[in-house]
Amino acid sequence: MAPNNDPMKCVFCGADGPASSVAHIVPESLGGPRAPVGLQGATCDRCNQYFGQKVESVALGSFPFLITRLMAGIPTKKGKMPATQSTLGQIFGTGRPGFISVDPRSPEAAQGVSDGTITRLTILAEVTEPLAVCRMALKIGVEFLAKHFYEVAISPRVSAAREFARRPKRGSQWWAILLSDPVTFLRDIGDPRNGSELSLFEHQGCLACLLEMPGLALMVPLQPGYEPPDASELPEPEYRIIRAVA
Repeated sequence: MAPNNDPMKCVFCGADGPASSVAHIVPESLGGPRAPVGLQGATCDRCNQYFGQKVESVALGSFPFLITRLMAGIPTKKGKMPATQSTLGQIFGTGRPGFISVDPRSPEAAQGVSDGTITRLTILAEVTEPLAVCRMALKIGVEFLAKHFYEVAISPRVSAAREFARRPKRGSQWWAILLSDPVTFLRDIGDPRNGSELSLFEHQGCLACLLEMPGLALMVPLQPGYEPPDASELPEPEYRIIRAVA
C-alpha cells in the first residue's frame, strides 16, 4: 500500500489516480496466463501502455525471449504465434510446448525435411535489442519491488532504474547478466509446473532483481553503483553480459 494511506502514485511517472488496466509484471506474451500481476495502481494506464508498445514488444522479439515464446507456444494478446528465421526457413510456434512448424526456405529444404535428410536447424542466439531487454528487465524489477516494498520502489534509491526504464537519457547506460541453458530449456519447456519466478536480493549494497524461467535467468541491478563481474568469470555462451546504451 502507499505510505500513510496516501493515494497510490505510479512508480514510473508519479501520476496518481486509479489504474483501470492490469499491469502484468512479466508480460503475458512471455509468462503466459500465469504471469504475475503487479500491485494495482503502482503502474498507471499510460505507463503500462507505453511499456507494452514501446519496450516489451521490442524486447520480446529478441533473444532469449523470442525463442522462449516460440518453443513454449505462447501467443501475443491478439493470439498471434511468434515466428523467426532459421537456416532452414521461417519457424513458427504451434501453441504446443516443444513443437514448432517450419516454412522451408526452398523446395530442396522442404524435401530434406520430408525425407529426413535434414534434421537440424540453426537459430540466431544473439541479444539483438539490448536496450529494450534491459529496459524491460528494469520495468519487471521495479514493478516486482513495488508489489512487495512500494515505499522503496518510489524512493530515490531506485530513481535511476525507474528513469532508464521509462525515459532513459541519451547516452545513459545500464547492464544485465543473462544465463541461458538450452539443454534445461528443451527438457523443461513443456512442463506445466514451470513458469516465471522473480526474486529480489542485495549485493554490495545494491538491489537487484532476478527473473528465472526454464533454461534462462536474467539478473538486472536496480541501482547504479557497481559493475558486472569480469567477463572471464562468466564463460560464454552460457553467460552473457548485456550492455545497453540509450
